[in-house]
Amino acid sequence: MALRLLLLLAVGICLSEGKAKSKAADKGKGGWNEKTNDEGKVVQELKIEAPSMTEEDQYGYKMPERYKCDSCRAVMFHLDVALKKAHPKSRRMKQWEYTDLFDDACRTSFEGYGIKLIDGENALSGPGIKQPENLAPGMGAIQMGGETWTKRLSEACRTTVYERMGEDEMYDKYREEGGLTESVCYQDLRDCHHGPKVAAKPKEEAAEENSKAKKEKKEKKEKKDKAKEKAKEAKSKAAPAKAAAEVSSSGATEERMDSKTFLRRLAEKHGLTADEYLTARTEREWEKLIVATAGRLFNKMEL
Repeated sequence: MALRLLLLLAVGICLSEGKAKSKAADKGKGGWNEKTNDEGKVVQELKIEAPSMTEEDQYGYKMPERYKCDSCRAVMFHLDVALKKAHPKSRRMKQWEYTDLFDDACRTSFEGYGIKLIDGENALSGPGIKQPENLAPGMGAIQMGGETWTKRLSEACRTTVYERMGEDEMYDKYREEGGLTESVCYQDLRDCHHGPKVAAKPKEEAAEENSKAKKEKKEKKEKKDKAKEKAKEAKSKAAPAKAAAEVSSSGATEERMDSKTFLRRLAEKHGLTADEYLTARTEREWEKLIVATAGRLFNKMEL
């Protein structure tokens, strides 16, 4: 049962019957109820309902299972705010940039959270979590928060980004959808469900599902890493073939030869006899021959 605190405020010692009727007509305004106490005095009454804290609510580092959906919604709200505030307009963020952003958002964003009594049940309350305020006239509700909920939400944020979703996938989701919304909690993480609330699963079944999700996440990461490794190997193997193709297209050869063999082949390429470049010449004649031959080789390379 929820704890109910009754606040009574006396508004007069003696009120005429006409005034009492006038006040009764305004019953419920501002959340207050008016009634006449045992002494005949007209008083205003406001009942404040506070959530009853279970042992799981009070202790423990992890977010209780019953608040999983609400905590996911809070996480998406703050990650979206952080990304929209810091994202460059004309380019993708580098991996280290959005990783640092996620770290900072998970560490500093979750102040002002606690639990409230909503429709007779405890619910997480705070920025980014829209909860119905179905309060009857004369009723109020208080939120019970504290550092425990800040720490739990920070841990839930880190687990969601790095273990359950993946920082790369989270950033890609933001880019594809133009933001991070509650739909991630419904469609991707399945922390939230449409329709009536689903009863909490036994711990064994929940642990089994969590283990299965981690296994699938690990397999997905391994598959991605293998694909990257294969692409790297293919690129490495293609490099020598590309170099060989470039050598072949340029007419280069790996054959080694002495100067006489080279000059004979060069003379034949130039339409001369094989010994044309080997005959004796003066120093001046050799210089002229070398300059002329170099010019022909240069012109051929340019073509």
